[in-house]
Amino acid sequence: MERIEFETVAFVLMAISLPLISLGSTGSASTLWTVGFAVLVVGTAIPPLMRYLESPASTA
Repeated sequence: MERIEFETVAFVLMAISLPLISLGSTGSASTLWTVGFAVLVVGTAIPPLMRYLESPASTA
């Protein structure tokens, strides 16, 4: 996958997580809140992980 694809996946995960967290916290559905928070953590972890895992460019 290209870098832009990983960033798009991260954005979509974060966008999906916010309504889940909101619905879980306003209602009494703690499962929705937990799933939303887990999706948020995964979505925010993707860009830093990709930065550390991508191969360094050669400077030659």
